[in-house]
Amino acid sequence: MARLAQTKNDRLTRRDDVSGNFTLARVTRRLALATAMVTLGLQPWSVSAQGGASDADRPEPGLQGQTMPGEAGQIQAQSYRKGVQLVGHAPLGGRDSNLQLAWVDQCAYVSSTSPNFLMWGAKARPESFGVAVLDVSNPAAPKQVGLLRDRGSLYASETLHAVAAPGHKVLAAGSYGAKDDAAYTDIYDVSDCTRPRHMAEIKWPESVHTLTLSANGKHLYATIIAPFTGKGGIAVMDISDMAHPRYVGKFAATRPDGSSFEFAAHEISISPDEKRIYAGVISSMGNDLNKGVKIFPPNREGLGPDAGGVYILDNSDLAAGRSDPKMRLIGTAQHGGWHSVMRANIKGVPHLVGAGELLACPGSWPKITNIADERKPFVDGEVKLAMNHTENCPAWSATEKASTGISPDAGTATLHFNDVDSATDTRLGLFNFLWAGLRIVDIRSPAKPQEVAYFKPGDGCGGHVRYLPKTGDIWLACQASGFYVLRLKPEVRAAVGLPRLGVARKGR
Repeated sequence: MARLAQTKNDRLTRRDDVSGNFTLARVTRRLALATAMVTLGLQPWSVSAQGGASDADRPEPGLQGQTMPGEAGQIQAQSYRKGVQLVGHAPLGGRDSNLQLAWVDQCAYVSSTSPNFLMWGAKARPESFGVAVLDVSNPAAPKQVGLLRDRGSLYASETLHAVAAPGHKVLAAGSYGAKDDAAYTDIYDVSDCTRPRHMAEIKWPESVHTLTLSANGKHLYATIIAPFTGKGGIAVMDISDMAHPRYVGKFAATRPDGSSFEFAAHEISISPDEKRIYAGVISSMGNDLNKGVKIFPPNREGLGPDAGGVYILDNSDLAAGRSDPKMRLIGTAQHGGWHSVMRANIKGVPHLVGAGELLACPGSWPKITNIADERKPFVDGEVKLAMNHTENCPAWSATEKASTGISPDAGTATLHFNDVDSATDTRLGLFNFLWAGLRIVDIRSPAKPQEVAYFKPGDGCGGHVRYLPKTGDIWLACQASGFYVLRLKPEVRAAVGLPRLGVARKGR
């Protein structure tokens, strides 16, 4: 990315009324051409109010997750929904570049892609790019109060994370897909979450992909991914002093015999004590993943739902501040989902919920992995919509065929990021299936998951999702329609054993 000349005021643009690189940035020219063709085929986004009868179900027509003819890429005047109430909505100026979501306290942070990135950012005004800062203290009226436009935060895409630790509230945003000489990440103190204070700019030794902060906010972990070679790993920055970050190093996976190998990690989650890292891995140099599958040239099998897996890494050395730390490989969940991996605990049994991403129909979908025995994790469930079954797929378009099914058309029901309602008492999976919207699934029986609610505005919903147990609010952001606050209906909460809440406030 070109270096941008910016003033101090560019970092946080205050406003009183402001009415997804998907992960494979460096694919072959064939995929880039196919993607460009898909982009050209999209119709302009038309942002309309999402108000009206906020409590009324409006079931989607057709099959579960299906986009009907003529609706691909079109934001619905009234979203398709079932089992949820629309509490609040912020359109974020109608920009079509929204991707990742992070949060601290009553604030939400929504990243943007770079201009014309795949199907994102085609219509957004140049001045609208950056990390949008929202005050959600009133869930019925979330309000954009700022825009972060430093070198890391300007086009952060997936490279965004935040954490609220006692005395250490941090937001990190990085230049997604940047070349190594422009691999910047901005560190913000968000003690006052509505007014992020720029503390430092990090320049990584090489390009990083996603960011994850430790629970105490003192370490910043960044994934390094070369999906078609297996090279990469996890880079770590000590940000205990936010104004003076210190590079700790880049880590490979260390085997029990002491040997190490690089691995192409996409996103990680970290245990609260920082002693465990759960890494979604697409490929590696360890000859342990994708048996019998070529990872280059890019192909559907090498990027699909069964590609890669999840590494369980012992990070005790770094957590304890030992010299010469290692990330020691404990176990590997083959086919457990390489793109996004989140911790879960289902009826007292530790699990991970992970998935791949993108792809033409039947797309990608979540996998549920039992890690009760960390050395022998196994997939014991998966979550498929009707449109994730091959027999329900329409014929691939010319652009999908040109990409060998790697690049999906708008309207495809395919997963991007996944979350759960609670990492310690998991009942619900919160799954952003892009154009099929947010799907909320009862995963208390991993082998028999049941969808209980959904929210489908029409554009792609692709970032992380927040669930607030005290209020029952659900936060999400979608490509062009903006930021939403939802709430499960009382009967849905009762059905999954969640406690009863007070009367929800309706959206406009």
